[in-house]
Amino acid sequence: LGAFFVGLLLPFSVIYIKNLLDTKIKTRLDVEKNTSIPFLGDVPKSTSSNQIIEINSRSSTAESLRIIRTNLEFLFNNKTNDLAKTIFVTSTFPKEGKTFLSINIAATIALSGKKVLLIGMDVRNPKIDEYIKVPSTGLTNYLTSTNKDISEFIIKQDTFDQFYVLPSGVIPPNPAELLMSKKVDDLFEELKKNYDYIVVDTAPVGLVTDTFIVAKQADCFLYVVRANVLDKRMLRIPEELYHEKKLPNMAVILNDTESTKGYGYGYGYGYGYGVEVEEKKPWYRRLFNF
Repeated sequence: LGAFFVGLLLPFSVIYIKNLLDTKIKTRLDVEKNTSIPFLGDVPKSTSSNQIIEINSRSSTAESLRIIRTNLEFLFNNKTNDLAKTIFVTSTFPKEGKTFLSINIAATIALSGKKVLLIGMDVRNPKIDEYIKVPSTGLTNYLTSTNKDISEFIIKQDTFDQFYVLPSGVIPPNPAELLMSKKVDDLFEELKKNYDYIVVDTAPVGLVTDTFIVAKQADCFLYVVRANVLDKRMLRIPEELYHEKKLPNMAVILNDTESTKGYGYGYGYGYGYGVEVEEKKPWYRRLFNF
């Protein structure tokens, strides 16, 4: 009888301890427990790593991005002028999906009829060309030139009416110094007059200072956290940046979450900002709690 109970208890103990020792971020609740940053939305795992949202897209990823597009407007409540709304996207480390989300957020906004410009400002490790076809010249070429107009480097996406892209360009030997130039300030001043929205793909803040240099140009910052990749302890980095106000108007997006059957679209969401979301624990954890 003792051997029977030991044999019954052993697998449950292993499963429980495994989950207890797992420090990766899994759900929205993990983010909200470890930070006080506003939560903008979560994006389920995409069926394709290079999927770009189109007008007829009805996947769970597409629907979640439309929700994020709607929630974004709450971040611009205090914006009163007629200049473009600038959205900067960053993360703690590479490979958390910030470029993927930058492109798709820009595409989703463009599908709503707004004129959108996507800028590749991760000049050390540009990734936009992995998703859309862009020339090798771009932002860095403009910043180092003396007689070039920015319009020469901006291209229009063929399948969109109002979606434009300014690629990163050639990787420079002095990226931080290049982004500190007065020409960057003049560039944003000019671009904000010509577009409704500007989405900027920036460098990860956990590795380099590039993003902090250009942060003053942002109306809001979307901080991308990838589920099952980022350690919960690393959330102290965005939390410190939020309290120190180094990145203005921050909000968190949880990327690459596991799709679950939810509100009719194949993913789960808390319905609104003020709603308490009850964490559904696995049955073996409920058993141990009992």
